[in-house]
Amino acid sequence: MVTTINDPEQAAKFLYRSTFGPKNGDVEKLLDFDGGIDGWFEDQYARQNLHLSLARKVADDTGTPLNESARMSAWWQRSLVGGDQLRQRVAYALSQIFVVSNNGGPGGEGLASYYDVLVRNAFERFDVLLKAVTLHPAMGQFLTLAGSRAHDEQNNTYPDENYAREVMQLFSIGLWELKINGQPQLDGEKTKPAYTQQDVEELARVLTGWRKDKDSDGKDSNTKPMVNNADWHDDGAKSVLGVDFPAGQSAEQDLDQAIKVLYEHPNTPVFISRLLIQRLTISNPRRSYIERVARIFIDDGQGVRGNMKAVIKAILLDEDLIEGHAMADYQGFGFSTRNFGKVKEPVIAMTNLCRALNVKSNDPRRWWDFPGLQSNFGQAPLQAPSVFNFYEPDYAPKGEVANKELTAPEFNIHSMDSMRRISNKMWDLILSHRYTNERHWTWDRSPLENRVDKPDEYMAWINERIFFGLMSDELHHYLKDLLIDMTDKNIGDDRRTFATLFAIQCSPDFRCQE
Repeated sequence: MVTTINDPEQAAKFLYRSTFGPKNGDVEKLLDFDGGIDGWFEDQYARQNLHLSLARKVADDTGTPLNESARMSAWWQRSLVGGDQLRQRVAYALSQIFVVSNNGGPGGEGLASYYDVLVRNAFERFDVLLKAVTLHPAMGQFLTLAGSRAHDEQNNTYPDENYAREVMQLFSIGLWELKINGQPQLDGEKTKPAYTQQDVEELARVLTGWRKDKDSDGKDSNTKPMVNNADWHDDGAKSVLGVDFPAGQSAEQDLDQAIKVLYEHPNTPVFISRLLIQRLTISNPRRSYIERVARIFIDDGQGVRGNMKAVIKAILLDEDLIEGHAMADYQGFGFSTRNFGKVKEPVIAMTNLCRALNVKSNDPRRWWDFPGLQSNFGQAPLQAPSVFNFYEPDYAPKGEVANKELTAPEFNIHSMDSMRRISNKMWDLILSHRYTNERHWTWDRSPLENRVDKPDEYMAWINERIFFGLMSDELHHYLKDLLIDMTDKNIGDDRRTFATLFAIQCSPDFRCQE
């Protein structure tokens, strides 16, 4: 792990990975931050902006229910203007690991409350985070843990296995036994399962007895942690992943032991570290990068396991990011610079553009959601089609990526049609400085208008304010030639501005993260 970032280019790359995108002046602030990069992290750890309270305010101020629109309005405001950028960015990454969705989950209030669990616990110990996720009623509803009861012979009912399976498969240990570097443990040439169906059934018994709490009106709460009902809990002896659970334990005791078993499992540091690396930095981390982060998960240097502050810091400051090293082709040892980076998620690309242009809301009561964000972008916060998220972590599009045994998860939601839809939504944003009374968001185009007849100044502004010094020479020359050509044809200022910005949002420079 490096201990400092003192180069503007590396600072810009760091901010793209650790926030929803840099804003004007952020690179300079990072480089001049009191205490250096360690001081920046400590400052970010201390900041926290929650979503539920803001979503409730949006609903109250606009006289509307706390629905998905109010929740997403709060999400955009926290993501675009919140000072706790690292916490919000990590919470978004966690929302794609500990998946809860409006597809089978509660409405806007419950989802906003669940997102706040991720915000609050983004830098807690992993076991604290996992327990909070488990007991939230949104998870209880989405993965049907709420209401799961001990086996009833008379009625031929059994404990619900849904959460028991997914908490192992997706939220902690994964499907296969792993080495510390993320590679599978092999039995001959076969991968070794991390758990069995018997483990699922036994863990389902462990997790019986939980139900939603009640609000003051007597209705089931979608915001309070679930409570246990002793009559529903299976208090018999159990065995999960080779660990015995003694008879007579309460639902709370069984849950705490189960969390401990998953937290201390040798797979968990590796499995979770790799997922977070992919969500925040690069798609194809080297084995050594995964191992370094996993070892910090195991012990942060102070004897603490699962310290998420230390894990996130290790992910964002790894030496491979400074050197530009990624997994070699065909999962080989060594490194590749060509395989470095990742495709941006559509939502991340949009937040990057919004923050670069300093987009603001035209309605002071709310930050408006893009209608049809899920259908147009292929994703929206807490709107995944299933518990498996918007894409699989090992997804590889056919062609060179798959042939070289690499991954590019975000391509799973990038089709020709989705690319068109995403670009159309970007176009809506680019146009949002016009017809101010008809659009929900706006940005100030005057800096571009003032430079549109001065190609060199125009391009310098674009590179500084949208790419933060990272624009390639190839894109620079293309955009400058485009601008000059349109000027020679007497095309108006607004169309020249629109065209260059649209070309920018389509470019690999903008749609990929280094």
